[in-house]
Amino acid sequence: MTRDARLLQVDEGQRVLLSVRADGTYAQALPTGDAVRIADVAEGADITADGQTAVLWSPEVNGVRTVWLWRSGTPEALLLSQQAWGAVVHDATQSYVALLERDAAGDTSVRLARTAACTPGDCVLQTPLQVQVQAGWPELESRGALVSLVNGTHRWLIDVPTGAVTDLGDLPGRSFLSPSGTRYGFVEGERVRLFDIATGTQVLDLSVPHNGYSVWKATRGFMWNEERVFVASVGVLMGAPAGWPEDDFLDVCTAQGCQRLVSRYRCSPFLLGGQPAVGCSPNLCIETRCVLPGNKILDGEGTWLYQTKESDTVWGPAFSQGFTDAVRLKGTKGLLHWLEWTRGEKVSKLNLDAPYPTAPILFLPDKQRVLFHQSVLRDGVAESHLWTWDQSERVDLGLLDGTPGPTRLMRDNPPTAYMDVDTANADGTTTPSIVRVEL
Repeated sequence: MTRDARLLQVDEGQRVLLSVRADGTYAQALPTGDAVRIADVAEGADITADGQTAVLWSPEVNGVRTVWLWRSGTPEALLLSQQAWGAVVHDATQSYVALLERDAAGDTSVRLARTAACTPGDCVLQTPLQVQVQAGWPELESRGALVSLVNGTHRWLIDVPTGAVTDLGDLPGRSFLSPSGTRYGFVEGERVRLFDIATGTQVLDLSVPHNGYSVWKATRGFMWNEERVFVASVGVLMGAPAGWPEDDFLDVCTAQGCQRLVSRYRCSPFLLGGQPAVGCSPNLCIETRCVLPGNKILDGEGTWLYQTKESDTVWGPAFSQGFTDAVRLKGTKGLLHWLEWTRGEKVSKLNLDAPYPTAPILFLPDKQRVLFHQSVLRDGVAESHLWTWDQSERVDLGLLDGTPGPTRLMRDNPPTAYMDVDTANADGTTTPSIVRVEL
């Protein structure tokens, strides 16, 4: 696709490819357009599914970053801010972009760009909220048409369509929002409370069970859907001597009550391959020569996915969308290696010859094939190849001019992989490029 560049983003419709070179950020129309410089060097970008707009942000310099808005077909991106810090947020269609700026007096402002009003030469930012922060670092969050500023236990809500600001004040504990922005809640002591934002009605008020533990308190809540609240708690074993360490727990609470999911693990939300998940790390052992178990990984419903430090797992697992399928690279003491594909109770294996596969290992969108990288020895020289496997047949897609780089994206309709590739030069340096692999 292009040389001397790193992959940044490709929209779901595969209309635009964004890349970064040494002198700036480039956009090119797919499949055969020329790369056009649209902004200075960007660190990250979000692009809409139709490829019509993209929000780009630079690396931080002295704590602040530059933010741009780019529209397809325009020669350059619009400058939104050169003094942004923290998260840059927006809705799925990028009808707005919100960011934080702080002035010399210490006032923190939420700056909001309504992108429909942006002209090719200008984009006026509004300031729906400005607060004086005495301590800490405010955080900006977005949930659809809702933008929220939180500083410690104080939270403000901004309804983007109307610009109305609701000051929830200092809540009794650490607060959180639901994914669609219809509810907010907080944990207080051993309780979790949830409220409907539109009506202010309390919809959940539960005590997290702590049988056998004293000095119990909920430390955080988070939500991956509108009905279920994950609650992380800590407690000290009842009757334990002074100085005994706290244990961590994770419960999931609904209108039907709370259910314990994990004990003696500290858990927090994260995205696994872009999908909602929960990662849990074990509490430190107090016994001598204790070997810590691996981390536990749950999906967004709280269902077990896997535990790290799996026996014989060399790499992975990689998951399909919906976590229905998983592929791992397995090995036995450096001897036999194989790919293992699990779907429910069904397990398929592909025995492999050395040299063994390396990342990327990616599911195709239809979950019927997996793409992987594995070198092939030709007269004692390793050639970089890409392969697919459908649980019965392995197909060599051919020679890859280099080794896979840091970024890769899988897109559908048609199934296509976009990848960074590093090619070795005679002088020992490498040249980055971006390739497209039609699948």
